[in-house]
Amino acid sequence: MSLDAALLSADGMAIAGTVPVNPVMCRELKWEEDPKPRKMAPCGTGLPCCICQCVPQNEQWAMMYFGKYDGTLSEPGCYCINTFGLDVRKISTKQRTVQLASAKVLDAKGNPVVVDGMVTFVGTSAKRATIDVEKPWPDMSYHTAKGTTFLELQAAAVLKQVCSRYPYEAPPGEHSLQTEGDQLARELQQLLQERVAVTGARVLSFDLIDLSYAPEIAAVMLVRQQAEAFIDARRLIVQAAVDMTSGALEQLRAKGLQVTEATTQQITSNLLTVICSHQAATPVVSTAAPA
Repeated sequence: MSLDAALLSADGMAIAGTVPVNPVMCRELKWEEDPKPRKMAPCGTGLPCCICQCVPQNEQWAMMYFGKYDGTLSEPGCYCINTFGLDVRKISTKQRTVQLASAKVLDAKGNPVVVDGMVTFVGTSAKRATIDVEKPWPDMSYHTAKGTTFLELQAAAVLKQVCSRYPYEAPPGEHSLQTEGDQLARELQQLLQERVAVTGARVLSFDLIDLSYAPEIAAVMLVRQQAEAFIDARRLIVQAAVDMTSGALEQLRAKGLQVTEATTQQITSNLLTVICSHQAATPVVSTAAPA
């Protein structure tokens, strides 16, 4: 069974106690027979407790009769509903975004890093969200502290699980939290979807929006990063100096100049000193007469 079919299977049954009606005339349609006997008589049998109600766009209503789930109204329109013993539980099916609180995670090297995530999802099942799971996600009718809903707790757990598989940074060509943004987003989305499918939520994206070393090691890691950057820069400068010196000697020989071993050593020493020095070099011209 596909994920979409699994998410929608809980609400695929017909709604007992409700029938769609003409939105203009509000004319009641005939009921379909249910496979099991009904405790309540349908509208049209003379009961004075049937009313017409409109389900708005992007909403689902889970219908409970005497504490038992009876079906879900998932299509917008006007319905004639038997209200005797009825408890309606509503959800919004609009897309929404939840920003997770900053979480401290140990990366693959054991370094503490602080990550922030953002989840975009949409509700697909009123039954699962209001009956099967307690506090499935934020912005519903209940009042709860931030970060304590089912989706937020599962998202925080998934975030820690995935981020712990990668180092914060790695040499070129290796995977890290800094370079594998797309791969991380796919893993986060897939794992979170598996965990929150029971709520009827369809996860559209799960992205990292902030990533940094934890404050207790940030200063030390900054010094290390600066040292590594300095070493890489000096290595590049030395390599360039060697190439330039070798090229200069080859050009001198190509022009027919006699370059002795002593001259080669002197030219090499001078050029390497000038190129690799942090400060500007001051040329010195020898005026001594040859012996």
